Amino acid sequence: MASTQSLRVVHAESSAPAQPVARNNVIPFPSLRVLLPVNLHYASPEQSRMQLRALLHSPLGVYVAGIEVVRNDVRVQFDIAAEDFDFTLHTLIATLPRATIGRLSRRSVKAEAAHA
Repeated sequence: MASTQSLRVVHAESSAPAQPVARNNVIPFPSLRVLLPVNLHYASPEQSRMQLRALLHSPLGVYVAGIEVVRNDVRVQFDIAAEDFDFTLHTLIATLPRATIGRLSRRSVKAEAAHA
C-alpha cells in the first residue's frame, strides 16, 4: 500500500525552513473486474433453495451480480475483482462442490455504463 509523504522544502536564501508540503503519491487505478458464471444443478426446488441459501450466506454472497433459473439449473453470475479470483474459486468449491464453473471473462465497460 502506498502512503503519502511530506516533503520539507528549504530555500537556499532563507535560514528558516518553509512549511512542509504534503504530496499524494498514490495514483488510483481501477481494479480489473471479471465475470464468473456458475451453474447449480438441482433435482428439486427445495434443493435449489438450499444451494442458493448456502451460497448467499457464504462470503461469496457479496459477489453475486445476478441469478437466473433455467430448467433444472440455477445460473449465478459473480462480479469479482481479478485479485479475488483465487479466494472466490476456493470458497466456491468448498461451499458448493457440485457446481459447474463457467468461463471467466472481463466485465465490459459498455455494460457497466449502461447500468449506471
